[in-house]
Amino acid sequence: MTSKTHSSHPVSILLVTLLALLTALDAMAIDLYLPAMPTIAEALQVSPGEVQQTLAVFLAGLAIGQGIYGPLLDRFGRRSPLLIGVGIFVAGSVIAALSPSIEWLLVARFVQALGAAAGLVAPRAIIDDLYELEDSARMQSILMQVMMVAPIAAPILGGVLLLHWQWSSIFWVMAILGLLGLVWGAKTVPNSQPVEERVSLSIKAIIHGYGGLLLQPRFVLYTIASGLVLGSFFSYISGSSFVFIEYFKLSATQYSQIFAANSVGLVIGGAISNQLIKRGLSTHKIMILGTLGYTLFADVLLVVVEFSLSSLLSYAALLSLTIACLGLVFGNLVALTMNASTSPAGVTSAMMGMAQYLLSAVIGFMVSLTPTSIVQLPATIAICGAITILLCIIASNLRPQPSNLRTIQG
Repeated sequence: MTSKTHSSHPVSILLVTLLALLTALDAMAIDLYLPAMPTIAEALQVSPGEVQQTLAVFLAGLAIGQGIYGPLLDRFGRRSPLLIGVGIFVAGSVIAALSPSIEWLLVARFVQALGAAAGLVAPRAIIDDLYELEDSARMQSILMQVMMVAPIAAPILGGVLLLHWQWSSIFWVMAILGLLGLVWGAKTVPNSQPVEERVSLSIKAIIHGYGGLLLQPRFVLYTIASGLVLGSFFSYISGSSFVFIEYFKLSATQYSQIFAANSVGLVIGGAISNQLIKRGLSTHKIMILGTLGYTLFADVLLVVVEFSLSSLLSYAALLSLTIACLGLVFGNLVALTMNASTSPAGVTSAMMGMAQYLLSAVIGFMVSLTPTSIVQLPATIAICGAITILLCIIASNLRPQPSNLRTIQG
Protein backbone atom coordinates (compact mmCIF):
# COMPACT_ATOMS: atom_id res chain seq x y z
CA MET A 1 0.00 0.00 0.00
CA THR A 2 1.11 3.51 -0.69
CA SER A 3 1.47 6.26 1.83
CA LYS A 4 -0.18 9.54 1.07
CA THR A 5 1.63 12.76 0.44
CA HIS A 6 0.12 16.19 0.11
CA SER A 7 1.09 19.28 -1.73
CA SER A 8 0.89 22.61 0.03
CA HIS A 9 -1.88 24.48 -1.78
CA PRO A 10 -3.90 27.49 -0.65
CA VAL A 11 -7.63 26.91 -0.45
CA SER A 12 -9.03 27.93 -3.85
CA ILE A 13 -12.70 28.89 -3.89
CA LEU A 14 -12.68 28.78 -7.71
CA LEU A 15 -11.36 25.22 -7.69
CA VAL A 16 -13.82 24.00 -5.09
CA THR A 17 -16.68 25.75 -6.96
CA LEU A 18 -15.70 23.91 -10.14
CA LEU A 19 -15.41 20.60 -8.31
CA ALA A 20 -18.80 21.23 -6.70
CA LEU A 21 -20.35 21.89 -10.11
CA LEU A 22 -18.91 18.64 -11.45
CA THR A 23 -20.04 16.76 -8.34
CA ALA A 24 -23.53 18.26 -8.62
CA LEU A 25 -24.04 16.98 -12.18
CA ASP A 26 -25.59 13.80 -10.82
CA ALA A 27 -27.96 15.72 -8.51
CA MET A 28 -28.96 18.04 -11.33
CA ALA A 29 -29.53 15.06 -13.62
CA ILE A 30 -31.94 13.62 -11.05
CA ASP A 31 -33.73 16.66 -9.62
CA LEU A 32 -34.01 18.66 -12.84
CA TYR A 33 -36.07 16.10 -14.77
CA LEU A 34 -38.31 14.78 -11.97
CA PRO A 35 -41.08 17.33 -12.71
CA ALA A 36 -40.99 16.23 -16.36
CA MET A 37 -41.57 12.52 -15.79
CA PRO A 38 -45.36 12.61 -16.42
CA THR A 39 -44.78 14.72 -19.54
CA ILE A 40 -42.13 12.30 -20.79
CA ALA A 41 -44.49 9.35 -20.26
CA GLU A 42 -47.18 11.07 -22.30
CA ALA A 43 -44.79 12.18 -25.05
CA LEU A 44 -43.20 8.76 -25.48
CA GLN A 45 -46.54 6.96 -24.96
CA VAL A 46 -45.31 4.78 -22.11
CA SER A 47 -46.45 4.13 -18.55
CA PRO A 48 -45.17 6.21 -15.59
CA GLY A 49 -43.45 3.06 -14.31
CA GLU A 50 -41.39 2.80 -17.49
CA VAL A 51 -40.25 6.39 -17.12
CA GLN A 52 -39.34 5.72 -13.47
CA GLN A 53 -37.01 3.00 -14.77
CA THR A 54 -34.85 5.78 -16.23
CA LEU A 55 -34.10 6.91 -12.67
CA ALA A 56 -33.27 3.37 -11.54
CA VAL A 57 -30.96 2.96 -14.55
CA PHE A 58 -29.28 6.26 -13.70
CA LEU A 59 -28.59 5.24 -10.09
CA ALA A 60 -27.24 1.87 -11.25
CA GLY A 61 -24.94 3.66 -13.68
CA LEU A 62 -23.65 5.90 -10.89
CA ALA A 63 -22.74 2.92 -8.73
CA ILE A 64 -21.06 1.03 -11.60
CA GLY A 65 -19.31 4.12 -12.90
CA GLN A 66 -17.70 4.93 -9.57
CA GLY A 67 -16.20 1.46 -9.45
CA ILE A 68 -14.76 1.94 -12.94
CA TYR A 69 -13.25 5.36 -12.35
CA GLY A 70 -11.43 4.43 -9.15
CA PRO A 71 -8.64 2.41 -10.81
CA LEU A 72 -8.53 4.80 -13.80
CA LEU A 73 -7.90 7.78 -11.52
CA ASP A 74 -5.03 5.97 -9.82
CA ARG A 75 -3.49 4.88 -13.12
CA PHE A 76 -3.87 7.96 -15.33
CA GLY A 77 -4.19 10.72 -12.73
CA ARG A 78 -7.29 12.72 -11.83
CA ARG A 79 -7.55 15.18 -14.70
CA SER A 80 -7.99 13.03 -17.82
CA PRO A 81 -10.56 10.52 -16.44
CA LEU A 82 -12.58 13.39 -14.93
CA LEU A 83 -12.70 15.38 -18.17
CA ILE A 84 -13.51 12.27 -20.21
CA GLY A 85 -16.30 11.45 -17.76
CA VAL A 86 -17.79 14.93 -18.09
CA GLY A 87 -17.61 14.56 -21.87
CA ILE A 88 -19.53 11.28 -21.60
CA PHE A 89 -22.14 13.05 -19.47
CA VAL A 90 -22.57 15.71 -22.15
CA ALA A 91 -22.95 13.03 -24.83
CA GLY A 92 -25.53 11.16 -22.75
CA SER A 93 -27.48 14.39 -22.20
CA VAL A 94 -27.59 15.10 -25.94
CA ILE A 95 -28.76 11.55 -26.68
CA ALA A 96 -31.47 11.92 -24.02
CA ALA A 97 -32.67 15.21 -25.52
CA LEU A 98 -32.95 13.58 -28.94
CA SER A 99 -34.42 10.26 -27.72
CA PRO A 100 -37.36 9.14 -29.87
CA SER A 101 -38.34 6.27 -27.57
CA ILE A 102 -38.11 5.06 -23.98
CA GLU A 103 -35.44 2.55 -24.99
CA TRP A 104 -33.18 5.32 -26.27
CA LEU A 105 -33.86 7.34 -23.12
CA LEU A 106 -32.89 4.39 -20.92
CA VAL A 107 -29.60 4.03 -22.79
CA ALA A 108 -29.00 7.77 -22.62
CA ARG A 109 -29.59 7.90 -18.86
CA PHE A 110 -27.14 5.06 -18.28
CA VAL A 111 -24.51 6.86 -20.39
CA GLN A 112 -25.22 10.07 -18.47
CA ALA A 113 -24.69 8.27 -15.17
CA LEU A 114 -21.41 6.71 -16.27
CA GLY A 115 -20.17 10.21 -17.02
CA ALA A 116 -21.59 11.82 -13.88
CA ALA A 117 -19.88 9.17 -11.75
CA ALA A 118 -16.52 10.77 -12.58
CA GLY A 119 -17.77 13.96 -10.96
CA LEU A 120 -18.48 12.05 -7.75
CA VAL A 121 -15.17 10.19 -7.47
CA ALA A 122 -12.52 12.53 -8.90
CA PRO A 123 -13.20 15.69 -6.83
CA ARG A 124 -12.87 13.77 -3.56
CA ALA A 125 -9.58 12.31 -4.77
CA ILE A 126 -8.27 15.71 -5.89
CA ILE A 127 -9.07 17.29 -2.54
CA ASP A 128 -7.46 14.36 -0.73
CA ASP A 129 -4.33 14.79 -2.90
CA LEU A 130 -3.96 18.49 -2.26
CA TYR A 131 -4.96 19.08 1.35
CA GLU A 132 -4.20 17.79 4.82
CA LEU A 133 -7.07 16.58 7.00
CA GLU A 134 -8.29 19.89 8.43
CA ASP A 135 -8.07 21.77 5.13
CA SER A 136 -9.60 18.76 3.39
CA ALA A 137 -12.57 18.89 5.77
CA ARG A 138 -12.99 22.61 5.04
CA MET A 139 -12.87 22.01 1.30
CA GLN A 140 -15.34 19.13 1.52
CA SER A 141 -17.72 21.30 3.57
CA ILE A 142 -17.47 24.18 1.09
CA LEU A 143 -18.05 21.70 -1.74
CA MET A 144 -21.21 20.42 -0.01
CA GLN A 145 -22.46 23.98 0.51
CA VAL A 146 -22.05 24.84 -3.17
CA MET A 147 -23.59 21.50 -4.14
CA MET A 148 -26.74 22.24 -2.16
CA VAL A 149 -27.63 24.88 -4.74
CA ALA A 150 -28.67 21.96 -6.97
CA PRO A 151 -31.66 20.69 -4.94
CA ILE A 152 -32.70 24.30 -4.29
CA ALA A 153 -32.59 25.43 -7.92
CA ALA A 154 -33.17 22.25 -9.95
CA PRO A 155 -36.90 21.65 -9.26
CA ILE A 156 -37.67 25.33 -9.86
CA LEU A 157 -35.63 25.43 -13.06
CA GLY A 158 -37.21 22.20 -14.28
CA GLY A 159 -40.68 23.63 -13.75
CA VAL A 160 -39.83 26.84 -15.60
CA LEU A 161 -38.39 24.92 -18.56
CA LEU A 162 -41.53 22.80 -18.81
CA LEU A 163 -43.72 25.90 -18.83
CA HIS A 164 -41.98 27.34 -21.88
CA TRP A 165 -40.41 24.44 -23.77
CA GLN A 166 -40.67 20.69 -24.35
CA TRP A 167 -39.22 18.12 -21.94
CA SER A 168 -36.13 17.73 -24.12
CA SER A 169 -35.08 21.25 -23.07
CA ILE A 170 -34.25 19.86 -19.62
CA PHE A 171 -31.63 17.54 -21.09
CA TRP A 172 -30.25 20.32 -23.31
CA VAL A 173 -29.71 22.37 -20.14
CA MET A 174 -27.90 19.39 -18.59
CA ALA A 175 -25.69 19.19 -21.68
CA ILE A 176 -24.90 22.92 -21.44
CA LEU A 177 -24.02 22.62 -17.74
CA GLY A 178 -21.80 19.64 -18.49
CA LEU A 179 -20.12 21.48 -21.37
CA LEU A 180 -19.50 24.47 -19.09
CA GLY A 181 -17.87 22.16 -16.56
CA LEU A 182 -15.80 20.51 -19.29
CA VAL A 183 -14.42 23.78 -20.68
CA TRP A 184 -13.82 25.23 -17.21
CA GLY A 185 -12.28 21.96 -16.04
CA ALA A 186 -9.91 21.77 -19.02
CA LYS A 187 -8.47 25.13 -17.92
CA THR A 188 -8.56 24.63 -14.14
CA VAL A 189 -8.46 20.99 -12.95
CA PRO A 190 -4.97 20.14 -11.67
CA ASN A 191 -3.29 16.80 -12.28
CA SER A 192 -2.93 16.48 -8.54
CA GLN A 193 -1.58 12.93 -8.26
CA PRO A 194 2.22 12.64 -8.54
CA VAL A 195 3.33 10.35 -11.38
CA GLU A 196 5.39 8.21 -8.97
CA GLU A 197 2.25 7.38 -6.99
CA ARG A 198 0.32 5.98 -9.96
CA VAL A 199 -0.44 2.29 -9.98
CA SER A 200 -0.92 -0.48 -12.51
CA LEU A 201 -4.27 -1.03 -14.23
CA SER A 202 -3.97 -4.83 -14.13
CA ILE A 203 -6.80 -6.98 -12.79
CA LYS A 204 -4.53 -8.07 -9.96
CA ALA A 205 -3.81 -4.45 -8.99
CA ILE A 206 -7.52 -3.55 -9.09
CA ILE A 207 -8.47 -6.52 -6.91
CA HIS A 208 -5.61 -5.70 -4.56
CA GLY A 209 -6.69 -2.05 -4.42
CA TYR A 210 -10.32 -2.71 -3.56
CA GLY A 211 -9.57 -5.78 -1.45
CA GLY A 212 -6.97 -3.90 0.54
CA LEU A 213 -9.56 -1.33 1.59
CA LEU A 214 -11.69 -4.05 3.17
CA LEU A 215 -8.74 -4.90 5.43
CA GLN A 216 -8.58 -1.37 6.85
CA PRO A 217 -11.04 -1.29 9.81
CA ARG A 218 -11.04 2.47 10.32
CA PHE A 219 -11.85 3.09 6.67
CA VAL A 220 -14.59 0.43 6.68
CA LEU A 221 -16.24 1.85 9.81
CA TYR A 222 -16.15 5.43 8.57
CA THR A 223 -17.47 4.30 5.17
CA ILE A 224 -20.41 2.48 6.74
CA ALA A 225 -21.08 5.54 8.88
CA SER A 226 -21.09 7.85 5.87
CA GLY A 227 -23.42 5.45 4.05
CA LEU A 228 -25.86 5.50 6.97
CA VAL A 229 -25.86 9.30 7.05
CA LEU A 230 -26.36 9.57 3.29
CA GLY A 231 -29.04 6.86 3.34
CA SER A 232 -31.02 8.65 6.03
CA PHE A 233 -30.63 11.90 4.10
CA PHE A 234 -32.05 10.24 0.98
CA SER A 235 -34.92 9.00 3.14
CA TYR A 236 -35.57 12.63 4.06
CA ILE A 237 -35.53 13.64 0.39
CA SER A 238 -37.96 10.89 -0.63
CA GLY A 239 -40.16 10.95 2.50
CA SER A 240 -40.52 14.63 3.29
CA SER A 241 -42.84 15.23 0.33
CA PHE A 242 -45.34 12.74 1.79
CA VAL A 243 -45.19 14.39 5.20
CA PHE A 244 -45.77 17.94 4.02
CA ILE A 245 -48.02 17.36 1.00
CA GLU A 246 -50.09 14.34 2.08
CA TYR A 247 -50.19 14.78 5.86
CA PHE A 248 -49.96 18.55 6.34
CA LYS A 249 -51.80 19.25 3.04
CA LEU A 250 -49.30 21.74 1.64
CA SER A 251 -49.08 22.49 -2.06
CA ALA A 252 -46.11 21.36 -4.13
CA THR A 253 -44.90 24.97 -4.22
CA GLN A 254 -45.11 25.32 -0.44
CA TYR A 255 -43.24 22.06 -0.01
CA SER A 256 -40.49 23.18 -2.39
CA GLN A 257 -40.08 26.33 -0.29
CA ILE A 258 -39.63 24.28 2.89
CA PHE A 259 -37.21 21.98 1.09
CA ALA A 260 -35.21 24.96 -0.15
CA ALA A 261 -35.16 26.48 3.35
CA ASN A 262 -33.77 23.23 4.76
CA SER A 263 -31.09 23.24 2.08
CA VAL A 264 -30.13 26.75 3.16
CA GLY A 265 -29.90 25.46 6.74
CA LEU A 266 -27.52 22.77 5.55
CA VAL A 267 -25.35 25.43 3.91
CA ILE A 268 -25.31 27.44 7.15
CA GLY A 269 -24.31 24.30 9.07
CA GLY A 270 -21.37 23.87 6.71
CA ALA A 271 -20.31 27.46 7.27
CA ILE A 272 -20.40 26.91 11.04
CA SER A 273 -18.28 23.79 10.58
CA ASN A 274 -15.64 25.77 8.71
CA GLN A 275 -15.55 28.41 11.42
CA LEU A 276 -15.10 25.74 14.10
CA ILE A 277 -12.20 24.23 12.13
CA LYS A 278 -10.57 27.68 11.90
CA ARG A 279 -10.91 27.99 15.69
CA GLY A 280 -8.96 24.76 16.14
CA LEU A 281 -11.71 22.23 16.88
CA SER A 282 -10.81 18.85 15.42
CA THR A 283 -12.55 17.37 12.40
CA HIS A 284 -13.64 14.35 14.40
CA LYS A 285 -15.16 16.39 17.21
CA ILE A 286 -17.08 18.63 14.81
CA MET A 287 -18.43 15.59 13.00
CA ILE A 288 -19.51 13.95 16.27
CA LEU A 289 -21.10 17.21 17.43
CA GLY A 290 -23.07 17.45 14.18
CA THR A 291 -24.16 13.82 14.28
CA LEU A 292 -25.27 14.20 17.90
CA GLY A 293 -27.39 17.20 16.94
CA TYR A 294 -28.75 15.33 13.90
CA THR A 295 -29.75 12.39 16.09
CA LEU A 296 -31.06 14.33 19.10
CA PHE A 297 -33.28 16.67 17.07
CA ALA A 298 -34.69 13.62 15.28
CA ASP A 299 -35.33 11.99 18.66
CA VAL A 300 -37.16 15.09 19.88
CA LEU A 301 -39.24 15.15 16.70
CA LEU A 302 -40.00 11.45 17.15
CA VAL A 303 -41.22 12.05 20.72
CA VAL A 304 -43.32 15.02 19.60
CA VAL A 305 -44.95 12.91 16.88
CA GLU A 306 -45.48 9.87 19.11
CA PHE A 307 -47.33 11.98 21.69
CA SER A 308 -49.42 13.65 18.97
CA LEU A 309 -47.99 17.06 19.78
CA SER A 310 -46.76 17.85 16.29
CA SER A 311 -48.04 20.75 14.24
CA LEU A 312 -46.81 21.97 10.88
CA LEU A 313 -44.65 24.58 12.61
CA SER A 314 -43.10 22.22 15.17
CA TYR A 315 -42.48 19.45 12.63
CA ALA A 316 -40.96 21.79 10.05
CA ALA A 317 -38.80 23.59 12.64
CA LEU A 318 -37.41 20.42 14.23
CA LEU A 319 -36.79 18.80 10.84
CA SER A 320 -35.02 21.94 9.66
CA LEU A 321 -32.70 21.89 12.70
CA THR A 322 -32.06 18.19 12.12
CA ILE A 323 -31.02 18.69 8.49
CA ALA A 324 -28.95 21.78 9.32
CA CYS A 325 -26.78 19.64 11.61
CA LEU A 326 -25.67 17.64 8.58
CA GLY A 327 -23.66 20.68 7.53
CA LEU A 328 -21.28 19.77 10.35
CA VAL A 329 -21.23 16.12 9.30
CA PHE A 330 -20.93 15.65 5.54
CA GLY A 331 -17.62 17.32 4.73
CA ASN A 332 -15.90 16.22 7.92
CA LEU A 333 -17.01 12.60 7.60
CA VAL A 334 -15.88 12.41 3.98
CA ALA A 335 -12.48 13.87 4.95
CA LEU A 336 -12.10 11.41 7.85
CA THR A 337 -13.07 8.48 5.63
CA MET A 338 -10.61 9.42 2.89
CA ASN A 339 -7.91 10.08 5.48
CA ALA A 340 -8.44 6.70 7.15
CA SER A 341 -7.35 4.86 4.01
CA THR A 342 -3.77 4.05 3.13
CA SER A 343 -4.75 3.05 -0.40
CA PRO A 344 -4.62 5.36 -3.44
CA ALA A 345 -7.24 8.10 -3.32
CA GLY A 346 -8.95 7.00 -6.55
CA VAL A 347 -10.00 3.54 -5.39
CA THR A 348 -10.64 4.94 -1.91
CA SER A 349 -13.10 7.51 -3.25
CA ALA A 350 -14.71 4.94 -5.56
CA MET A 351 -15.15 2.35 -2.81
CA MET A 352 -16.63 4.94 -0.48
CA GLY A 353 -19.05 6.11 -3.16
CA MET A 354 -20.16 2.60 -4.11
CA ALA A 355 -20.69 1.65 -0.48
CA GLN A 356 -22.66 4.84 0.19
CA TYR A 357 -25.06 4.20 -2.68
CA LEU A 358 -25.40 0.52 -1.78
CA LEU A 359 -26.18 1.31 1.86
CA SER A 360 -28.56 4.06 0.78
CA ALA A 361 -30.41 1.57 -1.42
CA VAL A 362 -30.61 -0.95 1.43
CA ILE A 363 -31.88 1.68 3.86
CA GLY A 364 -34.42 2.89 1.33
CA PHE A 365 -35.65 -0.67 0.76
CA MET A 366 -35.94 -1.34 4.50
CA VAL A 367 -37.83 1.92 5.03
CA SER A 368 -40.20 1.01 2.18
CA LEU A 369 -41.18 -2.14 4.10
CA THR A 370 -42.43 -0.10 7.07
CA PRO A 371 -45.84 1.62 7.19
CA THR A 372 -45.78 5.08 5.63
CA SER A 373 -46.36 7.69 8.34
CA ILE A 374 -44.91 10.88 9.80
CA VAL A 375 -43.07 8.68 12.33
CA GLN A 376 -41.07 6.98 9.60
CA LEU A 377 -38.75 9.89 8.77
CA PRO A 378 -37.55 10.91 12.27
CA ALA A 379 -37.27 7.24 13.28
CA THR A 380 -35.01 6.48 10.31
CA ILE A 381 -32.79 9.48 11.04
CA ALA A 382 -32.59 8.70 14.77
CA ILE A 383 -31.61 5.06 14.21
CA CYS A 384 -29.04 5.80 11.49
CA GLY A 385 -27.62 8.71 13.49
CA ALA A 386 -27.16 6.65 16.66
CA ILE A 387 -25.38 3.84 14.79
CA THR A 388 -23.20 6.41 12.99
CA ILE A 389 -22.02 7.92 16.28
CA LEU A 390 -21.14 4.48 17.64
CA LEU A 391 -19.20 3.49 14.50
CA CYS A 392 -17.26 6.77 14.41
CA ILE A 393 -16.29 6.56 18.08
CA ILE A 394 -15.02 3.01 17.55
CA ALA A 395 -13.14 4.07 14.40
CA SER A 396 -11.47 7.01 16.13
CA ASN A 397 -10.15 4.73 18.87
CA LEU A 398 -8.58 2.26 16.46
CA ARG A 399 -4.89 2.58 15.75
CA PRO A 400 -4.17 4.13 12.31
CA GLN A 401 -2.57 1.89 9.65
CA PRO A 402 1.25 2.02 9.92
CA SER A 403 1.68 3.42 6.42
CA ASN A 404 -0.72 6.30 7.00
CA LEU A 405 1.60 9.20 7.76
CA ARG A 406 -1.12 11.74 8.46
CA THR A 407 -2.21 12.62 11.95
CA ILE A 408 -5.90 12.61 12.87
CA GLN A 409 -7.08 14.76 15.72
CA GLY A 410 -9.51 12.89 17.91
